[in-house]
Amino acid sequence: MSQNEYDVLIIGGGPGGSTAATHLAKAGKRVLVLDHAKFPRVKVCAGWVTPGALRLLELKPEDYPHTLQAFSGGSVIVDGKYHFTEFGQTASYGIIRNEFDYFLFQRAIEAGAEMRDGVRVKSVDRDESGAIVETVDGESFRGKLLIGAGGSGCPVSRKWGERQKNEDIILACEVEVKIGAEKLKQLTPHYGSTELFAEHDFYGYGWYVTKGDFVNIGVGRFKKATSNFNEDKKRFYEMIKSLGRIDGIEDQLPDFSGHSYKLYDETPRRLSGDRFMLIGDSGGFATRWAGEGIKPAIQTAIFAARVATEALEKNEFGEAGTQAYTDLCRKMYGEQRMDGVARVLNLMPQFVKSGVAGQICKRRGLRKKLIFEAAFGFEPVNG
Repeated sequence: MSQNEYDVLIIGGGPGGSTAATHLAKAGKRVLVLDHAKFPRVKVCAGWVTPGALRLLELKPEDYPHTLQAFSGGSVIVDGKYHFTEFGQTASYGIIRNEFDYFLFQRAIEAGAEMRDGVRVKSVDRDESGAIVETVDGESFRGKLLIGAGGSGCPVSRKWGERQKNEDIILACEVEVKIGAEKLKQLTPHYGSTELFAEHDFYGYGWYVTKGDFVNIGVGRFKKATSNFNEDKKRFYEMIKSLGRIDGIEDQLPDFSGHSYKLYDETPRRLSGDRFMLIGDSGGFATRWAGEGIKPAIQTAIFAARVATEALEKNEFGEAGTQAYTDLCRKMYGEQRMDGVARVLNLMPQFVKSGVAGQICKRRGLRKKLIFEAAFGFEPVNG
């Protein structure tokens, strides 16, 4: 195998790409990860990680050396009124993405993967002998398999993911800044928790998440229900400001950063094919009701690494060799097709849907089960 030839090429070094690389390297495969950012990198993300995600990473909270804010509850705010849910013990965690992603990036290096940051991919292609990646700097790499882990803009997904015009896309923007825990405790009645602000039409939500010395503030909405996202962002910001949440820190807030991503819904992307697989946001795996992407990125990375290892052992890299990955994803997350619930929701007038959503937010039992546990993956770590 020549210097620029690998068993597997991975585009994207976030939690999904790094996890796939770690598993492949531990399996003795030669793997290269390329990411356009320089690590540690700033990553736009509300930044919480579920107990389930940590289990997949085989990472105990006490072994993680960076910011890890234990969440024992969270709030949903509807029409200015707080509805708090308390679990009585740790049920999720807040992380800082530049710390978390770099930790996983370094873990992949320690496992034996070759990780290259600051490299921009120009093109991806394939022929009868393998997958080909060209960079803007003129380098060329070959691999027997290619894993797309580059998020919403992943070149592998754009090339072979068969994206559809009617995908449910979420528009989001947020800001994260280090303020100091003592100051943040003065600004919010629920320091060290997730505070979710339901949008007026329930087609999205804003958040104010405090974790250690950091606060993350942002808002996300369905693109299909949004005519002017800048106005929605401005409305949310003014609401947060009116609550006194940024008193004395407004001049410390950098500009909001925006991004978009696809939900795992009835509009599927092609997840695998001849010599490629798509994981995480590249494959549109963000959870349908919450838009949570870290755990799906890690889970699909593990699936892709498993299937890639088997394909390399069998020397089978075409559609037949990667189909097992799509099968694993469908078994875990369900078939992407219109089900009975989706049909009923499509037929409901908006005022009825808003009424139902409001009741779910306001009623403690429904809020706990459907929002925090089912949608956001909260679970008592000792329960």
